Amino acid sequence: MAQPAYRLDSRIGWRLAARSGLVTIGDRILLASTPAPPQPLPCNAAALSGVTTPLRAAICIGGTLWVLDGAGLILRFDPCAEGFVPLPCVSIPGGAIAIGAIGCDELIVIDKAMRAVTAWSLVTYRIRRLFGPFADRPAGLATIRPEPELDPVTGVETGALAFPADAWDPRGLAILPHDRIAVSDVQANRIHVFDRRGRRCAVWGEAGGQEPALVRPTALAAAEDGGLFVVEEGVSGVARLDPEGRVVSRSGSDMGRLAGVFDPSLVHPDGDGSLWLADPATGRTSVIRRDCAGQCLPAEPMPGDIGCALIGFDADGRPILASPNHKPPLRAERLRYGSSGWALIGPLDAGVAGTVWDRLRIEGEAPFGTRLFASSFTTGLALTAAEVDAMGPDQWSATELSFVDGKPCASAIRSAPGRYLWLRLDLNGDGADTPVVRAITATWPRATSMRYLPGAFAADPASADFLARFLGLFDEVRERMLDPIDRLPALFDPSAVPAAEQGAAGDDFLDWLAGWIGVALDRNWSVARRRRLVERAPALFRIRGTVEGLKRHVAVYTGIEPQVVEHFRLRRWLTLDEGRLDETSALWGAEIVRRLQLDAYSEIGRFALFDGGDPLTDPFDAFAHRATLYVPVGDGFSDADLAALEAVVDAARPAHVDVDIRLMRPRFVVGCDLVIGVNTVLGIDSRPATIDEAVLGEDIRLAGPLPGFSLQPGLRLGTDTILE
Repeated sequence: MAQPAYRLDSRIGWRLAARSGLVTIGDRILLASTPAPPQPLPCNAAALSGVTTPLRAAICIGGTLWVLDGAGLILRFDPCAEGFVPLPCVSIPGGAIAIGAIGCDELIVIDKAMRAVTAWSLVTYRIRRLFGPFADRPAGLATIRPEPELDPVTGVETGALAFPADAWDPRGLAILPHDRIAVSDVQANRIHVFDRRGRRCAVWGEAGGQEPALVRPTALAAAEDGGLFVVEEGVSGVARLDPEGRVVSRSGSDMGRLAGVFDPSLVHPDGDGSLWLADPATGRTSVIRRDCAGQCLPAEPMPGDIGCALIGFDADGRPILASPNHKPPLRAERLRYGSSGWALIGPLDAGVAGTVWDRLRIEGEAPFGTRLFASSFTTGLALTAAEVDAMGPDQWSATELSFVDGKPCASAIRSAPGRYLWLRLDLNGDGADTPVVRAITATWPRATSMRYLPGAFAADPASADFLARFLGLFDEVRERMLDPIDRLPALFDPSAVPAAEQGAAGDDFLDWLAGWIGVALDRNWSVARRRRLVERAPALFRIRGTVEGLKRHVAVYTGIEPQVVEHFRLRRWLTLDEGRLDETSALWGAEIVRRLQLDAYSEIGRFALFDGGDPLTDPFDAFAHRATLYVPVGDGFSDADLAALEAVVDAARPAHVDVDIRLMRPRFVVGCDLVIGVNTVLGIDSRPATIDEAVLGEDIRLAGPLPGFSLQPGLRLGTDTILE
């Protein structure tokens, strides 16, 4: 019987009770990282002439670094030219305050003077879209047009623009998943979320739980889960929004040096989920780390005197920094890790007093120059994290962990019996690297082969504990040897047997299992399709060679129910004494086959050459042993899928039947902006189109009227309704 166990990881939860400031808890437990002493990007001084601070950065998918200065100048770092190249034909006279990248072909910039968001093409270097300025009115977000500002004394235009009182004031932007654009609005105290085409699809910033709503949001940064980090003007903290746009937490600590300078502040998350805030005017940077529950921890100043602000991360995760003066931006060639840190995990409750905890199984790594210790403490009392943290080192049982070839490390728990288990991880590094913990498994109770020995071996508690842990080493070796036998049933389950990826070579147990029942699989098929065919092969074999069997084979492969038309059902016969000659009856003759015949079918292009068969039986033979298979497919159905489908049909059809495959691709597509009955009419109220008088796409529809058509319960388009 399997032992009960606690599994601790980022997906299930770490059960973190406390930690030191130099430990990062996310998808892994490791020492916190900070930028190492930076190296200047190779750049000549002339490349940055005229550039003003503060600087902001954006990284495209391809890794290209774009820098935006305070005057609205956009530059691209060219490693070949060793310098920054201005974006040609791009001018933002009023200055820009935020920049972001969508994919590798578009930059999103907030125009400070126009209070608008512009999307610049990196192919044509022209504006693709411009949305804003807006006013938030009862009817919804409305586009407005500012008026030139006049001098109150002379009445002359000052060159600035005057906006209505309800006009938005965008300050920051962030690129969310699915290319959505989040823009902060300090005027309305909210976050506007737009799609790529500039249409507002959501409004964020409402209160969530115990946290109040946003107040004058400015700088934004996208979180890895689709939420946002938001800096609020005049608030000493950072708000975190969930993917639904609700405020779920705030870093309720005093950020000291950054308070009051939020307008030029930059916010960037790194690969570990930590949040970096920088002030380009002073070059000061702080970091806000998060615990395993996603809650923001107190802000910490960046250690060391680098003297520049972090303005972003490149495609490899290396920090990009900028000095308050006009020197070129800097790049930290590597990350520097803390020297030591610890994390307290617990309590883990076994539910039974006096439980003997068995082993810890830790997945991770400890590179050369680093050390990882796992300490355990057991108790029968429900202590708090503060009480456990205050205990001296003599109360803990520590073990140094070592990992061989990336395999998990197993360690016996040497603490005394107790219901509650506490774990402490101590991480030590040399600054160049860090130990890493990916998952922890704690098992109980201890059940070794000692239970098969006479009771005399357990007379002394201390000796019995040592002997049990000693025998546990051999038990673990035996378990590894018997593990293939325990996993043997999975080799006979099509859903669990190991299978090679699509198009991959090498051993594949799924092919081996399919060979047992005579099923030939193609490695170019997806793993899911191959598993379905093997799993349902016994049922398909029983109906192989039938119409239903052919349809089921194709349905298993494609996931779509096809239709089969047998050609013999297309015959229409005229029966004596029961029929009459009209348009519904057909008299079959030589035309059905069009054999070559003098004075009848002798023109080239009208006749067919046949080398056998009896002309008298052509009406029967023409439709015998033939069928057409209609398969609905999507746009992603490729030539390789068609070849695989032909192989499936060839294996499932009767040997004497010719099957013609017809792919049915969608032609009438209802999109996300199409609403039947609102902005779309199906063949109703159409007017004839007259050449030189009608323009297709306005009020002219090429369709006839559909009298009596209505959407009723049970009506299915394509089954019992025809759209003409």
